[in-house]
Amino acid sequence: MFEFWLGFGIALVLAEAILPGLVSIFIGMGALTVAALMHYHYLDSVASQFLAWFISSIVYIFSLRILAMKYYPTDTIVQTTDDDIAVIGQRVEVVETIPPGGTGRIAHSDSTWNAISRDSQEIQSGEEVRVIGRDNITWLVERPS
Repeated sequence: MFEFWLGFGIALVLAEAILPGLVSIFIGMGALTVAALMHYHYLDSVASQFLAWFISSIVYIFSLRILAMKYYPTDTIVQTTDDDIAVIGQRVEVVETIPPGGTGRIAHSDSTWNAISRDSQEIQSGEEVRVIGRDNITWLVERPS
């Protein structure tokens, strides 16, 4: 069983090169910890091996991963975006008639979206409307003034 934990640990540590995220390396370190404890005859039963692997992996993930992420930050860039601001005020075409109090569809950003009329008037397909807001994924539109 020592060879299993040693091989499993090395494989997981090496897998980190193709599975980024700093998780598999710490699970692999947990397996290497079990292999070391087995080598020094601290663990005998399979249940104790899995328990030691689970506990050591959790400890490594919650302690070393946080430390590693602090000194080696990811390449992600957090940007605040508000797509609504870019769309509100634009004129778009109705592609499916918006019935009074119901939902139709408008064409916007190379797609079609659900839309409702602000004043519950029917707006025919082909008419141009102005986007004035959004409710979840449904745009609120009105006829341009």
